This record gives sequence, structure tokens and C-alpha cells, in this order.
Amino acid sequence: MKRKLEDILTVGCLLLAPLGLASCHGKRNQQEQTSPARASLRLKWIYDPGFAGEMVAARAGYFSQNGLDLEIRPGGFEADPIKLVAAGSDTFGVAGADSFLLARAKGVPVVAFAAGYLQTPVVFYVHADSAIKTPRDFVGKRVGVQAGQDTETVYQAVLKKSGVSRDHIKEVPVRYDFTPFLTHQVDVWPGYAATQSYILEQRKIPYRIIQPSDFGVSYLGTVYFTSGSYATRDPQAVQAFVNGIILGWNLVYSNYERAIPMIASFDLKTLTPDLIRFNLDRQRPFILPPGRQYCDFSAGDWEALSQTLADLKLLQNQTQVDLKAAVTMKFLDSRYRRAGAR
Repeated sequence: MKRKLEDILTVGCLLLAPLGLASCHGKRNQQEQTSPARASLRLKWIYDPGFAGEMVAARAGYFSQNGLDLEIRPGGFEADPIKLVAAGSDTFGVAGADSFLLARAKGVPVVAFAAGYLQTPVVFYVHADSAIKTPRDFVGKRVGVQAGQDTETVYQAVLKKSGVSRDHIKEVPVRYDFTPFLTHQVDVWPGYAATQSYILEQRKIPYRIIQPSDFGVSYLGTVYFTSGSYATRDPQAVQAFVNGIILGWNLVYSNYERAIPMIASFDLKTLTPDLIRFNLDRQRPFILPPGRQYCDFSAGDWEALSQTLADLKLLQNQTQVDLKAAVTMKFLDSRYRRAGAR
């Protein structure tokens, strides 16, 4: 009798063992599925308040809360986000929307899914004692040109709208070192509404800004993108990024006291609280124009931009880029709970 009982218990254990293993295996799979997906974001430039949304989202844990372990990496002339994402070196990137479309026109397989700046923050700086007040006044002047950057595209668009030929301008190749303008080596500097303004005001150098929108040029600023294959393969990670970035921008502009230390933590030496606050104030109208929502570009934004690039002959025509393939609205639709969200 004792032997029979032992046999029954042994058989029972053997029968239950696979169930236990299956249970353990199921728990392990569940843990693997819920662990954050690792990814990287390549910025358009060095750590800067212009990327406050993503920087704050990372420090506040908004990406990880949405299931994404995101590393933010600085960009630069030698670290082109579009090239790095296309090559698979980075998962996500942020770049000028015009640069993005021109890359798509060359066959680079990237897909844009959200915006940073809903309007380009590119402006042109002149010294206050200059007679330069409109793009027509660029004629005969030394104008800094950053080849291949969004500042160059806006520059070309402003000249075309104003009926000015580049042949009548003394173009000076420049990068991001502001010294040529500070030392009067150039008369017009292509920059951004917040960045150079802070430097000039700190040095008490009088200046004026020529705003492209005053002359009929205003289009989509920066966009977040990934490779087409990644967007298809891991839509949950893309959605996590979109959810996190929107929460980040909301926190930035709803609570400076909390957001500023988070932004500063990326570069404590350079990103001072005063600089950050100044930049946040100046860039806000471009990030969130009246009547818009954070990161929420529209089909109309892209059509207007592609038309501008076609007018400049940078695209052969407005339909050279298939916008339905280059841009997806589904992640923004899902975040903002709009009809048609998938």
C-alpha cells in the first residue's frame, strides 16, 4: 500500500512538472515582453533647450513608463541624425523637416511620426545700426550661409519670395561659431530665434531680427523620425516615444521650476538656468503656435513644405516624395485619440 502511494505521488509530480515549467516559462516570457525596449535618439545638434521636450521626458521617466529605455545622444556636423538612423546606428532622430523631405527624395528610408517645432525657428540677425531691414536689403551684403542646413533652405525661400537673386549677394560659408557676426565679418547671420539672441543680449550687443514669416515664409520646423523598417517592426516602441515626448513638452511649459534642472543636468557647465529659461520663452511660439497641440503636425504642414521645396527646385515637383509613405499620422492619432487611430 505504501509503495502504491509513492508511485501515485511520483506520477502526479511528473504530470504536474510540465505545467510548472510552462508556468515558469510563461512568467519569463511575460517579464521579457514587459521589460523596456532599448533605443536611442540622435539630436539635431548638441544638448540644448531646443530639445527640452525629449530631455525632460527622459529625466522624468516618461519614456520608461511607456516601455522604452531611451538613450539621448547629441548630434552635430559629424553626427547627422538622418544618416545614423538610416544606417541603423540610432533608432530615432530629430532633424529639420525640410532636410527630412530632401533625404526621402534621395531614397533614404526614414519615416516621420511627430514634430518638435511646428514652425521653423530660423531667423536672420543683423546689427541694430545696420540699414538691413528686409531680405531685399541683403543685396551686396555679406550673408552667412550654412550649407545643407535648414537655415539655408529658409534663406533660399525668403530670397525667392522677395525676388532677390543669390548672385547679387556676397555669401560667406559659416557653421555655428557666432564669431563672424560678433566681429562684423558678416552682415547677416542665419540662426534661431532663441539661441543667438541670448548671446547678443548677454554681451549687450544691439541687434534686430528679420523674421521669415513676415515675408511669407513659414513652414514645419523639426520632426522626429525612425527607419521605415523599425516603424513597421516595433510600432509599440514608436508609440511609447510619441507618448513620452508629448508628456515631456507638456511638463516643460507647465512647470519651469521642475523642468529647468532636468534640462540643465545634460550639461551643467553650459546649460545654466538663465540660458534655459530665456530659450524656453523665446522658442515657445514655434513649438506650440496658437490653436495647435504639442508635436502634432498635419497633412497640410507637409504639403505646404513640399510645395516650398518644389518652388525652390530642391524637389523636381511637389509629388516627388510620396508623403503617405514618408509620414505617418497614426501614432499622433492614437495619442490624441482621434478617429481613424489604429
